Amino acid sequence: MIALVTGGAASGKSAYAEQLACDLSPVRTYLATMAPGGEEAQTRIDRHRAQRAGGHFATIERTGTLLGEAPTPQAASGVLLLDDVGNLVSNALFGADGSVADAGMVLDRLDAEFAQLAGAYAHVVVVGNEVGSDGVFFTDENGTWVRLVGSLCCRIAARSDMVVEVVAGVPYAAKGTLR
Repeated sequence: MIALVTGGAASGKSAYAEQLACDLSPVRTYLATMAPGGEEAQTRIDRHRAQRAGGHFATIERTGTLLGEAPTPQAASGVLLLDDVGNLVSNALFGADGSVADAGMVLDRLDAEFAQLAGAYAHVVVVGNEVGSDGVFFTDENGTWVRLVGSLCCRIAARSDMVVEVVAGVPYAAKGTLR
């Protein structure tokens, strides 16, 4: 099963996704994508680490790419929690030197990596980001990021058995049935 859990900033989407992952399998891998760049990012990373401490997750911290070391043999019966698409896209799109990668190439690469990784686990829960619905139109790199995050979330949603939007801590099923 693949589930996409989306929502706005601080909506409770990560907490919901973590609970869903815990309900799906006792074999849990957490793929964290936030790069520790600055005090605010480090605070969020520390909060998320504490939040999942009781969930018995094996944690992989990776930025810019989904693929790395091969999944363990236990992955075939386990759950992968990917948190989150927005950070993953940022890391792949924006270089440390200020460069911006080709958005189409980034989208296709991350989509292919996701498909490969999803095939290795019995269940995959992805934390997405609700972007682009606020009526603000960006024409610069921020607009590229918004469109890329939205496009990747759409591709993941198309593959998903369940799509959930979390609003103020309340989950709503957009596709499939809440578990």
